[in-house]
Amino acid sequence: MKLSNTHGACSGVLVATQWVLTSSTCFPNATPYAAPTEATTATLGRSNLTTGTDGHVVAVTALVPQPNRAIVLARLATPVTDVTIAPLATTPPQAGDGIFIAGYGRTATEWVPDQPHFATVTVDTLDTTTLTISSTTRPTTCKGDAGGPAWRTTNGQTELLALNHSSWQGGCLGETETRTGATETRIDDLHDVLTQQVNDPIVAHYLDLGGTASVLGAPVGGEYAVTGGTAQNYEHGAIYYSAATGARYMQGPILDRYLQLGGPTALGLPITDESATPDGIGRYNHLSRSGGASIYWSPTTGAHEIQGAIRDKWAALGWETRIGYPTTDETGASDGIGRYNDFSLPDGASIYWSPSSGAHEIQGLIRDKWTALGRQQAIGYPTTDESVTPDGIGRYNHFSLPAGASIYWSPGSGAHEIQGAIRDKWAALGWETGPGYPTTDESTTPDGIGRYNHFTNHTSIYWTPQTGVHAVVGTIRDTWASLGWEAGRLGYPTSDEYSIPGGRRSDFQHGFITWNAATNTTQVTFT
Repeated sequence: MKLSNTHGACSGVLVATQWVLTSSTCFPNATPYAAPTEATTATLGRSNLTTGTDGHVVAVTALVPQPNRAIVLARLATPVTDVTIAPLATTPPQAGDGIFIAGYGRTATEWVPDQPHFATVTVDTLDTTTLTISSTTRPTTCKGDAGGPAWRTTNGQTELLALNHSSWQGGCLGETETRTGATETRIDDLHDVLTQQVNDPIVAHYLDLGGTASVLGAPVGGEYAVTGGTAQNYEHGAIYYSAATGARYMQGPILDRYLQLGGPTALGLPITDESATPDGIGRYNHLSRSGGASIYWSPTTGAHEIQGAIRDKWAALGWETRIGYPTTDETGASDGIGRYNDFSLPDGASIYWSPSSGAHEIQGLIRDKWTALGRQQAIGYPTTDESVTPDGIGRYNHFSLPAGASIYWSPGSGAHEIQGAIRDKWAALGWETGPGYPTTDESTTPDGIGRYNHFTNHTSIYWTPQTGVHAVVGTIRDTWASLGWEAGRLGYPTSDEYSIPGGRRSDFQHGFITWNAATNTTQVTFT
């Protein structure tokens, strides 16, 4: 394999589908995990460099120099799968062994050969990082051979032992030097290190992002174990990896919040890179926590975590596009039972969850009313999302109070709470299509005995333990009100309004009121 740029050429060896191993002399100014300082291509699998069209010509996108060893891993822009990969040796040769070398550099007869040349050489000496070779029949290595392979074959198996580093170049075309010895950089003792690097998904993802030129900057320290996987820190973020999640990066406020909340142990590993939200304003990472979890950030809300059933509900509502970004992490409700997140909808929004009610959204004036009443401590958790009333005018949420409770809103009536037996009567009469919308919360009567709601359609519903729940309507209601409501002589209603010949009637504890349809007048009878 040949490496080429505007300043010359070197040789190299394909050691993984997307990695070439070569000499550091080919890239003397290499910065770890950065692109070459000059645009460089690798020609692989081509039978003739001058006239051939087979094989591949692939750009080199990043370099990984090896510390304390004069070799460099060069990453290709795309994998090459149809060229034989050189297996790495795990044991060194011995002095006196015969091995093979190859390269694309000069030979004894050619300045720029169009195909690789080979030689058999003898190992002379070994030290901790290099070995020396010599040949009595031809040149060992010449200019352009740096990075070429030195290998042996044992029982039909080829193993890469070293890379061509330097030579006296005796016997090379145009040289007067007579010495033919050469120095090779050993790689047999780097088998595990090199194998780990070329197969490392964190390294691969980091380089796909752009290496040191990416948003992450340069690596800080080495890889380390985390719950469920491994991680690598960078100047401006981190990459986390497991076989199940793949390699994903986090950065900035989202990474900070992730670590504050317990990181991999609490929330699992990221299953997405940090990504832009569809509205183009925020950023997020999804996480592998059982039940699902995410951290979302926007410039106005900061970074907050959302998970489980609340996150599922938010997703079903359209993520940030409907009720905004979370403005809290998922938090325990004050009763110790449920959980919630608040959101950035200008009018205010929350999603509340409890084991019995599930997760539901509540917002705006209905949420304000619920808050004023004491939230779940007063009428329970929402059991519906905020919903449109059948008449298309109002909005409502139902709640988990055992006796039943709702908050209804309309533009004309505002938001009011109704519950228990009064709510049941209202429902039986047709909800807002019958008595209309509540114009009061359920309230206690002045005598402290009964409860009531007033409604928009000239209706009130009253309840006491003795009389039960009854509706008083229209002109009869006006007359009862003029007599002092339940504090007057009639007391509480004991019936709903009902038809009589010529009109309508409502009964009370101490009498009744009739309405004459012909004259539109009422008559009060005390008993």
